[in-house]
Parts: sequence; structure tokens; C-alpha cells
Amino acid sequence: MAHQLFFEICDKKPIDIDTFFLDQLNFPRIDYEPRMTVYIPMPRQVQGIQALQGCAFIEDEHAYKTLFALYFASVCHSAGHAQVTNYSTYKKWISGKNKKRAFETMEFIEDIRVDEFLKNNFSEYYFEIKKIEDYFKILNEKKETEDKEKRTKKVFTQKFVSDIKIEREKIKQEILELSLKDKEKFIEVANRIYDSSNILTDDKLPFTDHYAHPKRIEKWVQNPKISVEGTFFNIVDRFGEVWIDQLKRRAKVKKKYGGITEDLEFDKIDFAPENIGEYLRLKNATHLFLKKMSSQIKMTPNVMDEGMPEDMGLLQMQAAIQAVASDNPRIQIFEQDDYRRIEEEWAIVVDTSSSMRLKFDEMKKFAICLGEAANEVNSKNGKWGFFTFNNNFTIVKDHYEQYDQNSKSRIGGIEIKGLSFIADAVKLCSRILDRENIERRYIFLITDGQALGTHEADTKMQEAIAEARKKGISVVAIGIPTGVTKIYSMCMPYEGLRKTVSKFLNAYTLLVGDDL
Repeated sequence: MAHQLFFEICDKKPIDIDTFFLDQLNFPRIDYEPRMTVYIPMPRQVQGIQALQGCAFIEDEHAYKTLFALYFASVCHSAGHAQVTNYSTYKKWISGKNKKRAFETMEFIEDIRVDEFLKNNFSEYYFEIKKIEDYFKILNEKKETEDKEKRTKKVFTQKFVSDIKIEREKIKQEILELSLKDKEKFIEVANRIYDSSNILTDDKLPFTDHYAHPKRIEKWVQNPKISVEGTFFNIVDRFGEVWIDQLKRRAKVKKKYGGITEDLEFDKIDFAPENIGEYLRLKNATHLFLKKMSSQIKMTPNVMDEGMPEDMGLLQMQAAIQAVASDNPRIQIFEQDDYRRIEEEWAIVVDTSSSMRLKFDEMKKFAICLGEAANEVNSKNGKWGFFTFNNNFTIVKDHYEQYDQNSKSRIGGIEIKGLSFIADAVKLCSRILDRENIERRYIFLITDGQALGTHEADTKMQEAIAEARKKGISVVAIGIPTGVTKIYSMCMPYEGLRKTVSKFLNAYTLLVGDDL
């Protein structure tokens, strides 16, 4: 819902801007290079209290309204920057200056332009956001009056306050009248603001991105109460409903893992962050291979029936070439109305530890091909899950979830960091697959095979894989050189997307043949 609103406001394509919604972030943030990346904080629990943007909320109905008013204000403000802010205007100017002050200057200018954009194009949102802005300005003024040191200082500076306000207003009007195309005058205004000791303010609105936002919150704003109206209120109300529903669904999914993770060493079980833009870029880059994987796996029979089907129908050239190349008569080379497949269960699990950093961008392309194929093959009569691991175990798609935009966005949000608990990942996937009484079960492990972070990691890894195979689960490793180890049901190196897809299709055909 937030993704959709964000891109409706900025009128850009998800493929052009990365958007992350993170629950470990205090304030919004925008990175402008190498591609604009927007980080919007999600509500999170701190000592049992819901928190967002430096504000702590007691769980009541009004608290949720204020919380999601702040959340939606962040979505609107960040989307405004995605529409109007062009970092290249400032890039050369910022170089060599005090970074903090230079970014504060850019933010001062661009916030004025964002407000004007929202006022002209989304006036209902703009005027409700102004209410939130006014609330926090009054709150900051109140804090100043209560602070004796600041109050004393204010006596000496009071006579300058009105002049500063007039100067800011003049600068604001000048900024609105300037076009970005008139770069020299724009930079001239930026220089005046940068050199002034009065124009920039220390007041930072919590729903806006600011270089100077504190990384650690020393004092929380407790129970702010903001009332919004109209369309803005309706969206805020809907956010609250969706959020509660999502919390329930995620809690239900996590509960299923509670009983099967107690002896494992993972720091936590969590959901991957979402980045729909990265998913769409990956899909665009791999669409030919997605189709090949899905169609050929779907055409591979995984059950023996009475006799072979008739050699008639539409000839599938790729299947015919594969049948000849692998000397496998079981591959059906004619298109049939109903492919002979029984239920399978897959667990795709991707190593996202630091050792994967060099090859991960390429291997992630194979992972998305495998995920799309899994959904195509197993959507009607099978189950599949997609997970990642380092020293945490991360759910991209649970076996009982739909492969919807949330799951796809999580593929885009996969990040590289941490250690490599391969043994625990294989154990947990084995236990997940073992919950269902399904004959054909596969773990597809995308890894470089470097088990790091636990005592006797290699031995534990081998034991975990051997235990899975004893349960009748085939463990296929992608990214490990052939012949390096015999502990897997099958393993193959990653040799580029084209070769790896072909090798995987051949391996899958052989696996299915052995199971028959």
C-alpha cells in the first residue's frame, strides 16, 4: 500500500528508485547515489511500546492514528523528493564543503520545493502534513521556553528573530521563483544559505529525511496527539488496519518456526526487507531464462504411469534438444494437455553471508529464476518456500504464503552481511519440509560452501546434509564446484546465468529420474 502511494505521488517507475521500509530505522533517509534509494521507518516495538520517528505511543486507537499520520507524512515527503530533487545540481557544489552543513543547505532548499510540489499537486495531503509540522514546531518552542539556558540566550537574540523570519521568507520566495536550469543563480542562493549563521534551523521534523537526525534517540517524544481529516485520515485509518492484519499474519508464520528452531544457533528468525524496484530489475534482466526454467521443469514428468504418452502433439524444440543431449528418453518432447506430475515440496535457501559478496549479484539472478520456476511448477499441486541465511534465518516466502508482491519485493530486498550458518539452514529447511507427508522433497541451496561462524562448522554442515538425505530430502547445491564434495545429492558451480540454468535443468531431470 505504501509502495503504491509512493509511486503514485512521485510519478516514477519502481524500477528507477529503490524503496525500503525498515523497522530498525528511526528516521527517514535518502541516498542519492548511485541510484536514489529511499528508506522509510516502519513502526516497531521498544520495550513493549510502539515507536516511530523518535515518538513513543501507548497502544490505543488515537495513538495508532498519530503513528500512521507520521508514517504517511514520510511517504508523501520522500515521494516529493523523488519527484523534484536532482542531486546532480548539488554534487559538485557539495564537494570540499563541510558535509553536514552542505547537506543541511540542500535539504533546506529541497524541502521548500517538495512542499510547493505537494501543495500544487496533492493539496489534501499537503495541508494535513502542515498540521503535523505545526504541532512539532509548537512542541519545539515549548521545549525552548522550559530550558533555562536557552531561555536566557533567547533574551539576547529576541530582537533578531523577526529579521531571521523575514530573511527565510525572502529566501523561500527566491527559491520558488528559480528554475533548476538556471544553475548559477541556484548555486548562488545555496552559497548564501551555507554561509549564513541564521537561515538554517536546528528544528528537524521527524517525518522528513535530514542528515542531522540523531542515530541514537536520547529522549523520546511521548504520546504525541495529531488529528488529521479527509482523504489523508482515510489512508491513515487504512494503514492501521493493514498493519494490525500484517502483524497477525507474520506472528502466525513465525509461530510455526518456534518449535523447530530451539537448538539452532541463529540470532533471529525474521522477514526480509522489501524492495520492489530491485525485484523488477532482476526480473527484466532474466525474463528469457525465467521462461525457460519454468516451461522445461513443468514439462519434466516426475511420476511413472502406464506406458509412455503418444508421440504426438506440438514438438517442443528445447525439450527435444535436452532429451538428445542427456540421452534421456523420459523427457517428454511433445506438448501435452496435462503434464504428468505429482506433488513436490521445495525449499530454496540462499546464503547471504559476507563471503558471497563477490558473486552474489549474479547468483541472485539465478535465485529469482528458481523462485519463479518454483511458483509455476508448484502453484497447483505442490508447496515451496524461499529463505535466506547468514547468522540470521530470513523468510522471503513461507510455504503457505502466496507468491504476491510482498514476497517478490522481499527477493529484491535481500542483502549481504554476516556469517554463514549452513548447517543450521539445512537443518531448519529439512524440518520445514518434514512437516508435510510429501514424497518428493528438495532443498536447493545457493552457496559458496564456506560455513563460518560456528564451532566445527564444516563437520556440522556435512552432518546436517547427511541427515536430510536420510529423511529422503534431496539437497542440491548451486555455486560449489562439481566434485568438491560428494555429500550433496548433486552440486554444480555457478558459471553465469545461461550455463547454470542449463546445468540445473539437466540436474533436476536426473534427480527426478532417480526418484522414479
